[in-house]
Amino acid sequence: MTEDKLYNLPKYYDIAFSWDTSFEIELFCKLFKKYVPFEVKKILEPACGTGRFLLDFPKYGYKITGYDNSPKMISYANKCILDEGLKGMASAVIGDMRSIEFNTKFDVAINSINSLGYILSDEDIIEHFRITGESLKNKGIYIVHLSCACDKLDPNEDEGWTLERDGIKIKTMWNIEKEDKQQKISHQICRMEIDDNGEQIILKDNHTLRLWLLDDLINLSHQSGQFTLEAIYNESFKQISLDTHISGELGNLYYVFRNK
Repeated sequence: MTEDKLYNLPKYYDIAFSWDTSFEIELFCKLFKKYVPFEVKKILEPACGTGRFLLDFPKYGYKITGYDNSPKMISYANKCILDEGLKGMASAVIGDMRSIEFNTKFDVAINSINSLGYILSDEDIIEHFRITGESLKNKGIYIVHLSCACDKLDPNEDEGWTLERDGIKIKTMWNIEKEDKQQKISHQICRMEIDDNGEQIILKDNHTLRLWLLDDLINLSHQSGQFTLEAIYNESFKQISLDTHISGELGNLYYVFRNK
């Protein structure tokens, strides 16, 4: 089987990205305490996928709502929530990052592993920041996890890892094929070699993402009328000065935006 879309195969997606979230959640908790001037109880997660954080944040006492535009992902996430007995602490709904609105107010929002990159146009990015800000309480924060454009891209450099569960072993290779700085587009390829209890499957997905520059991220969030950039952290929880030259060579970074 080849050329299947990963987002239509939530079980494989869930296994391929099933690394331990505890260190990342502990980082988020520290950021909540440092930047939010009230107790954080309710979390919003755009682009929640199969719900890794939806299952894990309740262990730390938080209620969390996730949304995703894939019905298969949401169906999978809700089944996992029910299986784990987390109804009332976690929920997942279908929604688009450019348009979803909520009647309730959340304390914080998180957006992980470059998911914001799937919004390509300036107008849609501004709208996403606007509606996310309107879903947060005043002085709440939005933590966005993404990488910026590389200074010198090596298209032959693969980021690869292997994970296994339920007799299914998945080797995932993800690389940036090309960065178009004029069009602000990043062309990326995800390839998976799957051993599903002896059945061999090759899956290849082409991904078109926004190519981020720090100035764009700051300016578009500001144009939403909702957010200001408060801080940047690397994946070792070391704070990076806002006047640092930010490039893809620094890896995925955490950008902490404060709501108005």
